[in-house]
Amino acid sequence: MSKSRIKVIEAQSGEVLFECDFSEHERAFDYAHKMEDMGIEVKIHAPSLTETLATSLGADEEELFNLRSEQDDEIASHIQRDEYGCVVCMPEDPNLPKQ
Repeated sequence: MSKSRIKVIEAQSGEVLFECDFSEHERAFDYAHKMEDMGIEVKIHAPSLTETLATSLGADEEELFNLRSEQDDEIASHIQRDEYGCVVCMPEDPNLPKQ
């Protein structure tokens, strides 16, 4: 059985309402759709490739939480804040013309 699990989580409380193996992802999405039809706001957590690798290497929940936080911070640091976007944080390449 795979350690990669998809979770359907109630948005307000964070309670896991449904969980299944990644190979059964359609069941998770069907369940989430039914919950939304009943007016229950949910979110789906499907592990990323990085998270799946970390889990397979023995990462515990605290380490996974830290990994997710680091990924979120990295993504947030690249959100376009001006007309140049991520170009301003890329290392300079001597083969490219100066900006």
